[in-house]
Amino acid sequence: MKPRPLLLFIEFAALTVPLTWFWVVWAQDAYVAFFEVAARPVLGALGVVNVADSPALKRFVSYVPFVVLMVITPRLGLRRRLLGTGVGLVLIFLCHLGLVAVEHIAVEAATRPEDSFSRVFPLAMFADAFPFILWAVIANRFLRELLVVAFVTDAGKSGDAEGSESEG
Repeated sequence: MKPRPLLLFIEFAALTVPLTWFWVVWAQDAYVAFFEVAARPVLGALGVVNVADSPALKRFVSYVPFVVLMVITPRLGLRRRLLGTGVGLVLIFLCHLGLVAVEHIAVEAATRPEDSFSRVFPLAMFADAFPFILWAVIANRFLRELLVVAFVTDAGKSGDAEGSESEG
């Protein structure tokens, strides 16, 4: 059975919208409380007292698309899905920890606000992309199949450069 990209997009949107609402209304505060306790040994050593002031909090929502992608990805074995989700959640937590730590260090070391922004921005972009990269690694077989289907023409020929040059 061929993957159906439009159906996957609809499933993604249908799950992401309510989960994002749930995150904003309730889960973010619970996660920040957990994060402050779990990250205290590392962040405390850096002098971070209160995570609630961190602009990085808005990036913590990155759990939502990762979990949704792990749920909707077809033909992902149960073991790979569960293990990938569990390990992924831990790695995303570590990514958040790194982002808050770098943000704190950059703000402390900056003489101007622009200096801290330029130090934090690359890591913030990585933190935003990380759940998708992680999912792509876990779901690599599915993505490979999806790309093969996307680049095969109706005649069954590959859409590579050689095939397109020989036509016309």
